[in-house]
Amino acid sequence: MSTPAKNIVLRAILADDASVKMATALGTPGKTESKRIALTSEQLTTEQIVGRIKELSKLRDEIVQVMRQFNLTREAGPSVGDQLDYDSELESAKRELDEARNQYQEVQGRIDKIQRQIDDSKKRIAALTEISQTGFATDQLESEAEDFRRVLGRLPAKKLEAAQKAVQSQFKDQAILAVGNKKQDSFYVLVAAPKDKSSQALQTLLLYDFTPIQIPEYKSQDVKSGIQTEEEKAKALAKELDELKLQLDDLRKTAGLTLNQRLDKVVDALMMFRGILKLGEGTQASRIYARLERVLPAEIVNNLSRRGIIELESSS
Repeated sequence: MSTPAKNIVLRAILADDASVKMATALGTPGKTESKRIALTSEQLTTEQIVGRIKELSKLRDEIVQVMRQFNLTREAGPSVGDQLDYDSELESAKRELDEARNQYQEVQGRIDKIQRQIDDSKKRIAALTEISQTGFATDQLESEAEDFRRVLGRLPAKKLEAAQKAVQSQFKDQAILAVGNKKQDSFYVLVAAPKDKSSQALQTLLLYDFTPIQIPEYKSQDVKSGIQTEEEKAKALAKELDELKLQLDDLRKTAGLTLNQRLDKVVDALMMFRGILKLGEGTQASRIYARLERVLPAEIVNNLSRRGIIELESSS
């Protein structure tokens, strides 16, 4: 019993009537086309035909790769026109691919850049928000003395007293440990020490499970103003990001239509040249396009393949 497969398209180039009838009978009524064509290469040599097959195969793979990169849905259809104008179509296809790649990469690059800026703003907002919760004033966090360093962090409440004693015992009046607000089971603390002692003071506190907190730079006079500035910046960036995503969606829609039609032409041309090699120059044949309702049994696929050229591909 066959497995339903509504998104399978059969393309075929067949010369004998029996094969043509078999292939057309497989398609969904109303979604099957059959057209008589002459398999002609305009007197190309076998070597030239093989060269075109290689070139078209490479182009087909490039188009498929770009469609995957853009996350485009394959919508197969019969190609428009009797036969591919090889030279002009090949050049046009390569140009379309380059333009599509460049446009996509430009917009996607801007999206990625803005997303990174938004992420950075969110991190700064989170950092500034934590700073505002420490209980320390802005002027306490900033050190005007070049030879002095201040380190902000959290200490477990149960180890605070021991840490204070250790700092006092080891550094006497050379280092100061100020206690700020409590957050859950820890206290914010601020350590001030000369630069040549700051590393040693930090190592001492780490013995008591001290968690350092980086003090972010901000241009505003106070932390709350800094948070507001970053929130406004993030909001503006988010608006710009939404606009770029809409632009990318429009680009994908346009590229989807163009590349699907281009791929149809390339696949049909590829099959034409393969048909000439297999069935002979000048052979009268039928080009068939059919949407299938079920997966073809292997014996039917093999039977049609022996008599001509077939391609099966997924499509929406």
